[in-house]
Amino acid sequence: MGATAVRGCAAAIPRASMSHIAKKARGGGGRAAIARPHSTANEDAVVVDDDKDTKRVKTSADTPDNVPFKRYHGAKLMMEDSVFAELELAEAAQKVGGVRVRQHVNPLKASLQSQAPVPAWNDVYASTARPLVVDIGCGGGRFDLMMAKKYPEMNFLGVDIRAPLVERGNKWGEYAGVVDNLHFAECNATVSMGKLLKSYAEDCGSKVETVAIQFPDPHFKKRHHKRRVVQPALVRALAEGLTPGARVFLQSDVKDVSEDMRDKFEKFGAHLFDLDASLHDTSSVDAELLKANAKSAVDAAAAAFEEDEKARLRREKAEKEGYPGRRKDAEKPDGEDAKEKAKEVPTPAAPEADEEGDGWRSAWAAAGDREGWLDENPLGVPTEREVQTTSTNGRCYRVMLVRNTTAV
Repeated sequence: MGATAVRGCAAAIPRASMSHIAKKARGGGGRAAIARPHSTANEDAVVVDDDKDTKRVKTSADTPDNVPFKRYHGAKLMMEDSVFAELELAEAAQKVGGVRVRQHVNPLKASLQSQAPVPAWNDVYASTARPLVVDIGCGGGRFDLMMAKKYPEMNFLGVDIRAPLVERGNKWGEYAGVVDNLHFAECNATVSMGKLLKSYAEDCGSKVETVAIQFPDPHFKKRHHKRRVVQPALVRALAEGLTPGARVFLQSDVKDVSEDMRDKFEKFGAHLFDLDASLHDTSSVDAELLKANAKSAVDAAAAAFEEDEKARLRREKAEKEGYPGRRKDAEKPDGEDAKEKAKEVPTPAAPEADEEGDGWRSAWAAAGDREGWLDENPLGVPTEREVQTTSTNGRCYRVMLVRNTTAV
């Protein structure tokens, strides 16, 4: 690879990969071929030539042992010894082509605040009488493809805020022959999920059985926590769209993110959701604390709804007036977030429970199974990120909630 080519793609390559390329170039012998971000969305070809007449799908034996797992993560997911091997996506990936997407998308951008169109259910599914499973933040989509193939008696909907992943997921479904009960759609879940869930229940006369939120963007910086997918508005939307007995599965390999998701559901929905007692050992949960949290959740949810409504009216007014509040002399943020911040619509951030000084604490965290977390994935099919985490001896923090009979 020439110097000009390296400079041209430098902006898209993580520093670690650039270091690798530089070392290879100095060595003079190897090719700097692995110039890809550490993303499951950007995948190397996985079909190799053993000789001129035969081709085969790579296995893990073809990957150097001394290379970090995540460098080859996308390719490994295509290999014949992968948990996703039966999807046979290796050649499909070559025909469809790779996609390059931003790893972090700001869901508060003005352009992402509109309600996404509801899918034409009768067009995307062979039968709308089947119960629906929704995967919020579907990413690469292999989880949804595997679930749809494993459970043909159910419909699956993978939603993501990044259009290229949605488009590729639908094309992969065609190549994998999984189309009757699977669809991918682009949407900002925090904004659009409520109407989508209600539409399936009302227009199809069926039910939404499970909603999964797995390994969402952590948005580590404290000032970006308002960008996390689980906010009071989403808790309310899921409560409104799910019938009693429907489940919500939360999972992340970042403990703080899983705690934040669980706490949001408990703080703003403890009166609407319960821990799934068939999976969690709830015998050690403090009944009095649980009752108190359910009572306080009613008021917290009402206050959050009021703030959300005020913010919605402000957004609508600002949109009509061309966002006049964006002053040229306003203080501009520094660094990578400047452009995104300029486009961001003001949204009330949910209060941090541990900073309010109100003494609130989670009752669900006291469940008797390792700080309230499930050791096994009860859905039976892993996500791409889950495969990467468990393959490197990492831990996933999982919670299963169930919608109770309390009306919103």
